[in-house]
Amino acid sequence: MRKVALIVDDSRVSRMMLSSLLLAEDPSWQVFEASNGAEALGMAEQHQPSLISLDINMPVMDGFEAAAQLRPLLPSATLVFLSANVQASSRARAEELQVHFLAKPISPAVARQALALWGSEHV
Repeated sequence: MRKVALIVDDSRVSRMMLSSLLLAEDPSWQVFEASNGAEALGMAEQHQPSLISLDINMPVMDGFEAAAQLRPLLPSATLVFLSANVQASSRARAEELQVHFLAKPISPAVARQALALWGSEHV
């Protein structure tokens, strides 16, 4: 099975860090990046990722709206919010959308473990 990940964050540094961590854990991943939710929708349709990491607070389309549109498009994909928006309402919304949640800042070790776990769901 082809392993494809999509990393969606308006911070280029965050995208690069997460991409590097994922590839260090398993170099067989094909990783794509998007800077907002609207861009992510197009990339998801084109590349059909099995793992999608989303920031919540982004311009154009936030992570909540993107996840709501991605879930029916890719029902078996693992979606993960990686965000500094740690309010209880954000966590509740993530649960409603069936999206895992990790709070920023996150240590590389924790990110690597989480991505490996969620990525192994699609092997």
